[in-house]
Amino acid sequence: MAATALALGALLTPALPATAAEGAGPASRCTPAVHALDRLPGARAWGSESVNDFGAGGLSVGRSAGLPAYWTGSTVHRVPLPSGYDSGSVAAVNHRGLMVGSIQGPVGAAAFSYRAGAPAVRILPGGTYAADVNDLGTVVGGNDSSDTAYLWTGATLTRTLTVTPGHTRVRVRGINSRGTVIGYSWYWDGSSEVSGSVGLVWPGGTTGPGRDLKPVEINTDTDWYPSAIDNHGRVVGARTSSHQDLSAETYWDAPYAKDGVRIPGLPAHEGKGRLNDISPSSGVAVGTAMFPYGIPPITPIDQAQIWPGSGPLRALPGLAPDGPAGAEAVNDQARAGGWAYDGDPYEGAGAPHPVIWTCALG
Repeated sequence: MAATALALGALLTPALPATAAEGAGPASRCTPAVHALDRLPGARAWGSESVNDFGAGGLSVGRSAGLPAYWTGSTVHRVPLPSGYDSGSVAAVNHRGLMVGSIQGPVGAAAFSYRAGAPAVRILPGGTYAADVNDLGTVVGGNDSSDTAYLWTGATLTRTLTVTPGHTRVRVRGINSRGTVIGYSWYWDGSSEVSGSVGLVWPGGTTGPGRDLKPVEINTDTDWYPSAIDNHGRVVGARTSSHQDLSAETYWDAPYAKDGVRIPGLPAHEGKGRLNDISPSSGVAVGTAMFPYGIPPITPIDQAQIWPGSGPLRALPGLAPDGPAGAEAVNDQARAGGWAYDGDPYEGAGAPHPVIWTCALG
């Protein structure tokens, strides 16, 4: 414990350097490191701490103590909430500093946008969540109660995304600079009682229904969950199978005419895991190696991971050998963000931290 505490103390740096050269040179010239960021005061439940996206300079966003938060360097800032709202998360931020996410309060969940320094968040009309925002300021999200997906510009709802018959429980996850939106839905083809989750893509500039990402496997055991899209149109996510306790890292490339491709995962996790984000332009993706229904020590702890865009995935270091970790965000400078425990939470010894990996490809 003493050695772990010393190591963690060294990681709690007052500020994180942000340089354009980070991750751009050979691995030998860049030493990867994991940095624990400041946290808001409050309870430390699973899922209460995470870096979810990167803005310009040293800005990062996510949640801390179960509240929407952002960081400048390693310094945490609380997003001001309306009266009665007591939890939430910042899901994304664009390079102009516009943050979006979801908060929970007395009448349920609400989608919001926010800029640092503003006195309050802006509630987005009709939405229960906002999932992403591009640099043009187009926000994507939806309403889980009405099973609807939306685009907003400013505080104006500008478009409702449509789906083909048979698609329900639509959830959008991302938008790129070209306006292409990705998500997934529960699908039933009407011919049997079998249904499943199917990936969807709405190409930028079109107004038609979302197209299915291939393969479309409608059975009781296979589900597809795209999670992010880059500016070239590459989509990353996962295929899951409850029967096989499987989550397989997967990607799709535009024009989405071919089946999703499975990526070789970490051997220690039997190749099981998911990809949660992809950088805007460099093709680097991050995620978590995990057994979807596993419980340590029977199965390995969750492991943060990074993918250069080809070849196998690589592990990212955690805060402690027995502390699980996961990566939720990555930028074009190979800076990754997510969460990590400083000990074993299954033994009641570890606490979660929002973290950033610098030079993550090193």
